[in-house]
Amino acid sequence: MNSFRGVGVLALGFVCSSVAPAQEKPQYLRVQCVKMAEGKAADFESIIPDNRKIAKVRVDSGRETFSVLARAVYPGGRSATCDYHFVDGFDGFPPEASQEQAQADFQKAGIAMTQPDYRAKLNAVGYLVRQEIWISRAGIGSVQKGGYVRINYNKVKQEMAADYVKWETTGWKLLAEAAVKEVPGTSWGLYTLVVPGGSEQPYNTMTVDGFPGWDAMGKGLPVRQLWTKVHPDVDFTEHMQKLSTLADRTRIEVFRVVDVIRK
Repeated sequence: MNSFRGVGVLALGFVCSSVAPAQEKPQYLRVQCVKMAEGKAADFESIIPDNRKIAKVRVDSGRETFSVLARAVYPGGRSATCDYHFVDGFDGFPPEASQEQAQADFQKAGIAMTQPDYRAKLNAVGYLVRQEIWISRAGIGSVQKGGYVRINYNKVKQEMAADYVKWETTGWKLLAEAAVKEVPGTSWGLYTLVVPGGSEQPYNTMTVDGFPGWDAMGKGLPVRQLWTKVHPDVDFTEHMQKLSTLADRTRIEVFRVVDVIRK
């Protein structure tokens, strides 16, 4: 495994930061799905403090914009594809990984082992299932440590990408903006997949709903009330029915945010 984020950085980003319209560089996310080795949960979790030190070095240096670690809640156990999500946030396309820079980060973080030794330690307790790069299309609010995120994976139909992004940014985004004000601690983000790509991918976009706690996620948002407030002339049911003409929702997952690092 590429050492969980280019040799040891934790993060969960797809949800971490809002995007301003005037932002010069688009925000990218490098998301790593990691599975713990059988019977190695305690050993895996013991490496998290060192992983956090490396993440902080990279965020403080400005090479990354944020770092978040999240653990799977639903699905969970052996049926879960990922036990953890590690994600790096970048202003602009992620830079190429460098062995020299990684070792320098280790030294600055005060980790007394070489990068190869650390990678071997990681590989003994877990493995990388997949790695993806996403680009942020819109975002409101930011996730919190101890909160929960609901990840909605969608497969946009052929030739419908522009219509789908417009549907989300002119519809649900306005509701999310109102929700952040009325339900503190909530957040929302829209992302499209950059790589890997191709027609065989099971999804190509995702929206991420953030909640400050378990009860808040269970209660949900006052959707109808908020929709009427921000879209008084648009029928909610008709608007949502249009989603089926643009995309299929292929999967929903829930993760708990274990850690968040911002500069």
